[in-house]
Amino acid sequence: MKLYMLARVAIVALMAVMLALSSAVPGSLVAAQSGRQPPKKKVEKKTEEKKGTDNQTKPVQEEPEDPAVPILRSGKDEPPLRIATQVVNVDTTVIDKKTGRLIPNLTQKNFTIYEDEVKQDVTNFRAGEGPMTVVLLLDNGFQNRRWQGWFNPTFTQEIFQSAAIFTQRFVRKEDYVSIVTFSLKPKVIQDFTSDTGKLYNAILAAYRDTLNFSESNIYDALAFTLLGGKAIQLYDENSGPSEYTGLQEVEGHTAIILITIGIDTFSRITYDKALKIASGAGVPIFTVGVGNLFFKKNEHRMEATDRLTFLQAQNSLNAFAQRTGGAFFPMTFESELPTIMNSIQALLRSQYNVGYDPSNTRREGKERKIRVEVDVDGDGQPDNKRLEIRHRQRYVEPDDTPKKEKKK
Repeated sequence: MKLYMLARVAIVALMAVMLALSSAVPGSLVAAQSGRQPPKKKVEKKTEEKKGTDNQTKPVQEEPEDPAVPILRSGKDEPPLRIATQVVNVDTTVIDKKTGRLIPNLTQKNFTIYEDEVKQDVTNFRAGEGPMTVVLLLDNGFQNRRWQGWFNPTFTQEIFQSAAIFTQRFVRKEDYVSIVTFSLKPKVIQDFTSDTGKLYNAILAAYRDTLNFSESNIYDALAFTLLGGKAIQLYDENSGPSEYTGLQEVEGHTAIILITIGIDTFSRITYDKALKIASGAGVPIFTVGVGNLFFKKNEHRMEATDRLTFLQAQNSLNAFAQRTGGAFFPMTFESELPTIMNSIQALLRSQYNVGYDPSNTRREGKERKIRVEVDVDGDGQPDNKRLEIRHRQRYVEPDDTPKKEKKK
């Protein structure tokens, strides 16, 4: 009996020692040894009520309010939602038809703006030479490297030579220029910079970039440049596609210089849609149409459909320029390039920015027309007959219509 009791006591003591040792071992080590991991804590999605209780326990540091900007607040303790007023900015260039010269030194009093033929009150005005924010949008579809005639450069050479001349001769220290190429998709070759050395090297890199498709999706590239979206970064290849803000969000003197043959091949959006986007963005588009010498030399031997394609390309480039207040320059000879680029930078630096808050408060996504009158001599009568006035001709109002109503 004593042996049985001694054995029982020994067993109990041994079990106590084992329990003590197990409690001294870290839990993570035990879990690893057993081959099981502790269950992960579920992330609970907070309801609006729980968000409210959290905000009560944790003080939120509010941003200083700008009294000039209207603020909407909800009934709950949430950050304020700021709503900016809808100001329509119209970059305007005024040219004397007889002399072809730009007319400088105009003031706000010289301008009158009509929206759908209703006079608007000008709320802001800016004039004089200022820094430019420009996107050089270059067509780098692989087909451009094959189109060539006798002793003619390829379209690609004409495109990149145009860009090189602009960056070398007309970009100033206070300007910001970005270089974007496109074939099937846009590539950001160089982000905005005022370093002319970086810009020139980026153009060389883009010219050597032959890993492109034969497509030239002009309309998609324009939409990306204006509205933003994802694009490949050639200047930082390891980063992959990145999200970019559209040029329409940038303040100041902005512009797109589109250099292309003008033939869109495979864009997802239509020409009409692209024209609508360009018209509403408020960014002047200056278009340089290359391949004109090739067309003139070979027009007589082309099929009727090919001739029509070239003519339609020039018409579309001209339409983008006119609708946005830019200008279209068909380039025939390489010797014209310095003059064309000088004209573009002169037009950019002499724009008058005229802004107004529309009197029509409708927000249904409809198109509105803009008309600008200029009284140069201040006699109270517009001088439009002797002037060439370039500005955006229309825009699309914001759309707050519920989706259900749109389907009806």
